[in-house]
Amino acid sequence: MKMILASHGKLATGMKDTIEMIVGKNENIYAFAAYSDGSETKFLEDIRALINENQEEQIVIATDLLGGSVNNEMIQLLKQYPQVYLISGMNLPVIITLATAVLPLTPAMIEEAISMGKEGVVYVNQLMKENNEEEDLL
Repeated sequence: MKMILASHGKLATGMKDTIEMIVGKNENIYAFAAYSDGSETKFLEDIRALINENQEEQIVIATDLLGGSVNNEMIQLLKQYPQVYLISGMNLPVIITLATAVLPLTPAMIEEAISMGKEGVVYVNQLMKENNEEEDLL
């Protein structure tokens, strides 16, 4: 499996760097910082080339923002490449879960990774208020 992280600016490259700090170097994770070098379509051409070179593999693309231009560009790839799975709203728990998953990936595994990512988004102030004890959280 190949994993492509694509974002506006350098979020994807930062995410890749953080993932590799936690789980180690992974040659199957690629990061694309869209629109960061003044070229509007270069990232799309590079992603398309990577997919074409790996047609026999599952490819997970994670983007930063549903409805954003990067995600909209990736949606176009789904029509042509059935081995591509597209996730929007990437966060660290989602990407770590997928990067360490036992292959081959299934749609259920992707849904579980997304669920874990959602569980990791917490308003800590409210959580502390509900628990009424700081020590429980530390």
